[in-house]
Amino acid sequence: MKIEAIVFDVDGVLLDSFESWYTSFNQTLIEFGKEPVTKETYREIFWGPSVEEDLKRYNLGKDAVEAALRNQRNAVHLMKLHEKVHETLDSLKNFKLGVATNTPRINLDRTFNYFDLYKYFDVVMCLDDVERPKPYPDMLLKASELLKVPIENMVFIGDTDSDMAAAKGAGCQFIGIKIGDKKVNGIKDLLPILYS
Repeated sequence: MKIEAIVFDVDGVLLDSFESWYTSFNQTLIEFGKEPVTKETYREIFWGPSVEEDLKRYNLGKDAVEAALRNQRNAVHLMKLHEKVHETLDSLKNFKLGVATNTPRINLDRTFNYFDLYKYFDVVMCLDDVERPKPYPDMLLKASELLKVPIENMVFIGDTDSDMAAAKGAGCQFIGIKIGDKKVNGIKDLLPILYS
């Protein structure tokens, strides 16, 4: 497999951000008079799609989305980098690197500045940059174009069905974090598979 560029999802791949999103989602549900969900329900149903899609299930609109995003920005302290993220990204300097996340830029800015991650990436694609978020392939196609790399020479690292569907739709290679045919247990395990 010829790889010129590697594009990463953020939540669940670079960061363990589950607690921050789960907490902010429930906080928002309560603010809007809805019952909170369990961690299991959140992971099974709401983890992966955009916040907007998640809140549509409750017939909640833009005001709820804005509240959820505000709540999540205020929960950055609940996030943790996955093991060896900085070391792995440092080791990948021979590749063009990018990000494709359903997180809005205002939230990603807070997170990436907090963890000093922007310095690694040539392209950062957020929810705001495309009309259709993952699972649609738009973000990956645009990343390929901006990186000036043929889509078939790009690999996307993700951890959800949404990520896998986006990669398949775009026609790029996919390596899953505990998901898919070609998978690893975490970002720390990527180097052997990328250099094989």
